[in-house]
Amino acid sequence: MNQDTLSDIARAGQSSTGSIDYTLFRVINGMAGRSHTLDAVMIELAKYSPLVYAVALALLWLTWKPRNQRAALFAGISALVALGLGQIVGYAFPRDRPYLAHHVSLLITHSPDTSFPSDHTTLAFAVAIAVWQFNRRAGITLLIFGVLVAVARVFVGAHYPGDVIGGAVLGAITSLFILRLFEVPVMRRGVERVFVLLGRIGLASAHDLET
Repeated sequence: MNQDTLSDIARAGQSSTGSIDYTLFRVINGMAGRSHTLDAVMIELAKYSPLVYAVALALLWLTWKPRNQRAALFAGISALVALGLGQIVGYAFPRDRPYLAHHVSLLITHSPDTSFPSDHTTLAFAVAIAVWQFNRRAGITLLIFGVLVAVARVFVGAHYPGDVIGGAVLGAITSLFILRLFEVPVMRRGVERVFVLLGRIGLASAHDLET
């Protein structure tokens, strides 16, 4: 992925309250607190989406269909690698959480770590795109759910829109790259160790996805 593109997304709206990113954040987050039902739904989506994806992959595996099992396997690998890359990107392009820079409607508690990219959205799109390559119907369903998760993360005040867009792009590209790479046996061995390392970083990151 182009480094300048990631940098531009990360900086969007960070320092200016007049930016498009911040304006969109205010519109989406501004809807929080108006409906107890909507707030409750968004909180559930924002907090527990990783569990939904884990259950979805388990169900795909338990169909015992080779196509679905390959989907679950590649989705799991893609998610861990994407989360690992997300930690590196976040370190390279740190960004304060919205509540640290502005007055927001914060519906969930969150540690003051880097806001960019959104780990939840990175995971969601990595899984959805990987599954989509093998099972179109399941992939589209997970992709739609991923969009809802992205909106929810902004709604509850945890991220700017640029954070979830960056996470979606990172997750999707990582998934597509891994799938294409494993189609070339001669390249597979050379990157397996890198994937293992990134997977370990991603696994450590996955422990922080409760919020």
